[in-house]
Amino acid sequence: MNNIVDYKEGDIILNDGEIGKGFCILESGSVEVIREGKTLGEIDQPGSIFGELSEILGLKRDATIRAKTPAKVRHLEESIEKIVSKNPSVSVKLIKTLGKRLYRMNRLVSKEMVANGTFYPQQTTGQTEILVVEDKPNIINQLTEIFAKSEWDVRSANDEETAIKMCEETTFATIMISMALPNDLAVDLRRKLKTNHNVLNTPVVAMIVQGDEDARRKAINAGFADCITKPFNPDKTVAVMYKVMSLDSSARYFSFVDDFLYFKVPNELSAFVIDDIKENMDTRIRNTINEGIVKLIIDVSELDEVDDPSLEVVGEFAEKIEDMKIPLRGAIIATGDDAEMWNNLDGCEEWGTCGDLESAKAYLAKDPDDETEE
Repeated sequence: MNNIVDYKEGDIILNDGEIGKGFCILESGSVEVIREGKTLGEIDQPGSIFGELSEILGLKRDATIRAKTPAKVRHLEESIEKIVSKNPSVSVKLIKTLGKRLYRMNRLVSKEMVANGTFYPQQTTGQTEILVVEDKPNIINQLTEIFAKSEWDVRSANDEETAIKMCEETTFATIMISMALPNDLAVDLRRKLKTNHNVLNTPVVAMIVQGDEDARRKAINAGFADCITKPFNPDKTVAVMYKVMSLDSSARYFSFVDDFLYFKVPNELSAFVIDDIKENMDTRIRNTINEGIVKLIIDVSELDEVDDPSLEVVGEFAEKIEDMKIPLRGAIIATGDDAEMWNNLDGCEEWGTCGDLESAKAYLAKDPDDETEE
């Protein structure tokens, strides 16, 4: 059976103690994983698979999946063997899902062993822990909230001694130090970290108060990789972190879901966000082709209004694809009276306009030669 179910916030999607069959795919919304009353994690990426382990292992589910927000979930209740035999690409998706889950679990186990003094971590790649050296709790809370959207974990230290000890025990992706710490502690700590083999190559970012040019110059002269200003602009802060960690910042806007590229246009398009998206367009298009993906879904359904900035971003992306003569088939998720106007943009004339992700996927699944104008 293959059906889509709409769940309200708080509805149980999968119960613990059951033997499962097949798996589920998140179409929209957000769900949470709960065990013994504690929330273990959240799933909010459209196309994410969950609930498959029960059948694969032949064991009862040991966690409950509950809708955190209104959610749309596809239930595939055939045996996984049958599903994979009909669509071999599903096996690749399952392997990637299980691999990511295993990676996260390994990290959690490593953290617990470090805390217990039973494990000394080695240098690893793909690390997403960020150390914030700051004595203001509000600043730490703000950064934790900002970085949570990129699934980066924040750990904090409020003095030099604690920071050095943590760096001796753990490898961080980035270290952030407040230049407002007393007695030039920030510069002194930066100097000491240069001799710590565990974080020798870790980028160190200075946090400065906006307009404090003396602190900026002092940070750059001391060897900080970059500066982030307080109060924090979330977009600029995350962009700096992507840059210093040498990560692909376009991952904030683009993702691969099943066999298509999914571009969710942010509902707040500041000049900075627009420039950031544009700078990554060429790279994202090339990466898409390199992955063998020839389908594209642009989701503009959460825009508060259709305005010049949103038209500019979508239009330029479509024109780049057209100018590069790349055979990407497109669909736009748009609702309201202005939905059809997206097809007026250059490069979007032949794209389908759909009301939700499911109908967009169905549109792209059709043979182009069989499509008729409705």
